[in-house]
Amino acid sequence: MAETTLLSPSLSRFPIPADRAVYRDLSTDHYPWTEVSADFEARQDEGFSGLLDIWQGERWARFALVQGVARSGFTQGGHEVGWAAAMQAMPRAHVTLSRMDSVICDLIWSLRGADTPIPLKVPWPAAQHELQRVHFTGALVSQGSCSYWKGGQLLEGTLPQSGAACHMISTYRSNDREGTLNFWQELLRTVNSHVPLAEPWRQATLALSDEYPCLDPFAQEVVLTNGILEVEPELELQELRPALSAVLLQMMNRAGVRLADLPLGALRQRPEWASAELEVS
Repeated sequence: MAETTLLSPSLSRFPIPADRAVYRDLSTDHYPWTEVSADFEARQDEGFSGLLDIWQGERWARFALVQGVARSGFTQGGHEVGWAAAMQAMPRAHVTLSRMDSVICDLIWSLRGADTPIPLKVPWPAAQHELQRVHFTGALVSQGSCSYWKGGQLLEGTLPQSGAACHMISTYRSNDREGTLNFWQELLRTVNSHVPLAEPWRQATLALSDEYPCLDPFAQEVVLTNGILEVEPELELQELRPALSAVLLQMMNRAGVRLADLPLGALRQRPEWASAELEVS
């Protein structure tokens, strides 16, 4: 794998291979912002895929181009930043442009507001089996190494040393309510098309309502009707997620069907699937 360079301490989680640089560490004192802007616009016209990193001291911003389409810029914590704001905040910046595969650019951009890294229970290379099992999509970091993965397959990067501890940084957002609900609505609708869930849902929610109060059928906070999931808007995700995982597994047990035997397609590759820990079924 290519050697990587850390453009700034703030960017160290997601390094870029050094050999991908179109230009590196140019100072806007000598390569004015007007020229940086003109070049960035020209790259869009030519369908360029890559990352533009800008920093001045501890301030930084990263802009992504995916086949010429500019994504919103972002800075520490995944907060969006516009081009004009970046120029104003960093008048004497350094700039690096790196050419990257569009899939990698899209992945790195999607990690801009990623949650806290999750440690894997086993070291490398045994950890690779876990990445494959959960169809991991995101960045794997370990003692200075960083590699990028999609659906459990390595895309690019530097792999950990043998025996090293590893951390996953996933595209999954623990606070993404819309994404979480969309996943569970699609999953339960798909399962219901193969296994009628009306009676298993009634039985499972009654059995689990003491442990998961939101499943109490009389409270009507979580309702499944003809495979359509409805959730009370005020219900917290931290309460909803484990309840849905538990009720789905119990429904499958009551129906005598293994979730693993159902044709769920791309749902198994969603980060929400890995978070729900449904593989045991």
